[in-house]
Order: sequence, then C-alpha cells, then structure tokens
Amino acid sequence: MISPKRRARNTSPSAPKRRPAPGAAQGSLNVVRDILQAYADRGVFRGFSEIKSRQGLPTFRFVWLIQHRMELTVDIPRHELRFKQLLPGVAARSPLYAELKDLLRDLRGGNFPEHRRIDPRRAEVSCSSQRGFVSISLTVKDNEYAYGVNRIVNLVHELFVHLRDAWPDYLVEHFHVAQE
Repeated sequence: MISPKRRARNTSPSAPKRRPAPGAAQGSLNVVRDILQAYADRGVFRGFSEIKSRQGLPTFRFVWLIQHRMELTVDIPRHELRFKQLLPGVAARSPLYAELKDLLRDLRGGNFPEHRRIDPRRAEVSCSSQRGFVSISLTVKDNEYAYGVNRIVNLVHELFVHLRDAWPDYLVEHFHVAQE
C-alpha cells in the first residue's frame, strides 16, 4: 500500500505526466474523430479524411473557411491538438504574429464572452512560427478532448474572422481570397 505522503508526492504538479493506457488513447482519438466527423456531416468541413502524419500521428484533413485545406494532428500521448502550418508568410517578429499572440492571450482572459474563451483549467493554447509558418496548438487537460476540439475549431474560426477584418490584404496575398 502506498502511504498518503507518497501518494501526494506522486500526484504533484511536478510529477511526470502519465501516458494514457492504449485503450484510453483510442477512446480519446475516437472522441476527436467523432466530433470532426460531425462537423463534416453538417457540411462545415468538406473533403474530410484521416491520414497518418510522417510521425505516425493521426491527422485529419479538410477544406474549411476560406476554401483552404487544413490539417489537424492529434497527439494523444502529448494531449495535443495541432493545426500545423496554418498560416503561411508570417515571420516571428512581424506585427501580424504579435497580434495573433495578443488574440490568443485575450481568448484565455476576460476580453471575450465566456462561451468563446479558452478555460486555462481545461486547455492551454499556444502558437509558434517556424520558417514563416504559424502553427496553433491546444493542449488538453484531464482528457477533455471534446472540449479541446470544440475550442481549437472555434479558435481557428475566430482567427480567420479577425484576419478578414484586420488583415484582408494578408488573406488576398496568401489565400487568394477575393476582396469584398
């Protein structure tokens, strides 16, 4: 039997993350798959398919928003949902990237209505810029994949609404969106 003192130490925030059991991992992936399929069934996503990434991770491809193919990779061991290379042509030190980071910070805070926020107790969102491409990641806490999928889909939608309002020339140049 593990003493209460030892049990408390094993559950501390500094304790290493436990990998989900294989059955739990498959269950989490099924949650993600089912929610994304529901978006496709409702006509939100088109051309919906599942592939394996180069790293062997499940990746979902679909056309969405500005008629652009997107890929959402699911990394269950890392509890991560990731839109890799979502935005091309964005340098790490550019005003657009700075504004994107501000938007993500606002979505974690109180500047948006609660139903549009990302609750930091349930998920953490981040972005990165590598070789001029921005990727968006959401790390799910406590196995809340349904919440995570909903939040990352809403986040990307929010991002493209912001781009349409504040950076329409960027959308024209990189996604060939017609100017209104």
